[in-house]
Amino acid sequence: MSKSAVSLIVVLSVLFFQFYIIQTGGGAGREAEGIAALGIPAAHAGAFEKTDSKESVYDRVMRTGKIRCGYAMWTPVLYKDLETGKLSGMFYDLMEEVGKRLDLEIVWTEESGWGTVVEGIVTNRYDMICAGLGYNSARAKFIDFGQPIFYTPMYVAVRAGDTRFDGNIREILNDPDYTIAVLDGELSSVVARQIFPEAQTSAMSQILDYSQLFIEVEMGKVDATLVEPGAFRQYEKHNPGKLRMLDGGPPVNVFPISVGLPPGDTVFNRMVDVVLIELTNDGTVERILNKYEEFPEAFLRPMIPYKPYALPEESS
Repeated sequence: MSKSAVSLIVVLSVLFFQFYIIQTGGGAGREAEGIAALGIPAAHAGAFEKTDSKESVYDRVMRTGKIRCGYAMWTPVLYKDLETGKLSGMFYDLMEEVGKRLDLEIVWTEESGWGTVVEGIVTNRYDMICAGLGYNSARAKFIDFGQPIFYTPMYVAVRAGDTRFDGNIREILNDPDYTIAVLDGELSSVVARQIFPEAQTSAMSQILDYSQLFIEVEMGKVDATLVEPGAFRQYEKHNPGKLRMLDGGPPVNVFPISVGLPPGDTVFNRMVDVVLIELTNDGTVERILNKYEEFPEAFLRPMIPYKPYALPEESS
């Protein structure tokens, strides 16, 4: 082979390598944007690199007889006794029933915050998220979701005597003069970003609960917060007359709540979905929701996907 031919091959190889770096770098940048939308620090972006594993989640679960659960706290959906460490709540009962139906052990593997709970399923630290996870577009880039168990509406909460936001809340609050308290990586932060992009936000640690958001509003540190009705009624029960929820009209958003599932693991995900459908249709889900739902209409039920049977009228 001539020297000129060798030189040409070397040049083409270098150009191809440079093109490859540019293409892969661009993809990493787009993925980093999605990770940031979940409230996960950029320093953790490397954790989202897919690992080479030939064994599917379904195959591993069938081999071990166990489903590893990741979770975050949301009273009464899932909560922990601070003295004993025992878990309780709607999704604890739900997942234990899932385990019984499938003859699999439910292992509560890792507690996380709402902003990082997705990271654990993508990096294979657990098989599914078992804590009652709200559907949203940022999470959907990285995980799948199960059949909705219930829906949670989101409303704006303000101080009891504050009338500045009476009227079209979507227009009034969407203003840089106002600040909204949110939990980092949680549904309140999603609503603030999507519905009130012009407003300022005060993001609090994902390890806190809604009560801290209410305190921020009550003390006048922020103008408003975003909350689901159950959490607001619980706070109002112990702090009457401090805040009010602007629920005279439709909610600012409504989120389906279910389990989080591994992306692309069709057989495992379908298996879980079938059990959730079964538990919904036989009344188990309704019994669990009624057990923990302290305030009416805190958790909205899905509509049944079939026409109820009616007895035929007797002919005279």
